[in-house]
Amino acid sequence: MTKARRHALLKDMLTRSPASTQEALVAGLMEAGISVTQATVSRDLSSIGAVRGPGGYRLPSAPSATTDSAHLMSIFQDHAIRVMPAASIVVIHTAPGHANFVASEIDANRPQEMLGCIAGDDTIFIATASDKAATTLAKQINQHIGGTP
Repeated sequence: MTKARRHALLKDMLTRSPASTQEALVAGLMEAGISVTQATVSRDLSSIGAVRGPGGYRLPSAPSATTDSAHLMSIFQDHAIRVMPAASIVVIHTAPGHANFVASEIDANRPQEMLGCIAGDDTIFIATASDKAATTLAKQINQHIGGTP
């Protein structure tokens, strides 16, 4: 079994529905006749760009040519706990395990002020070009989640 074939099967599985655990993906691949370890699936998920969100592992949304700010703001409303500017960075706190999902949606629906973002387990850093841009973006997000900048 080639890595490319395994990746294609994983993408197909995740396109049909999110997987709650890596072990569920191992079992799904076993059903397809592919024997792999959880460690291999973990590396494969990273290679194909899968993210873990509240519903489990899934493929990120395809990037759009234009920003869908309504969709992105609904994601913030559902998952952001606290948003604050810190110099030229916007810091977003989420529930544990939600940051990668939210960051993938941010990347797919790139806010105008954003230069890039990085996520941990429950924290996202969005880099902006200036302190003013960070403050503006944090205010926009906070308006939708009912927080204060």
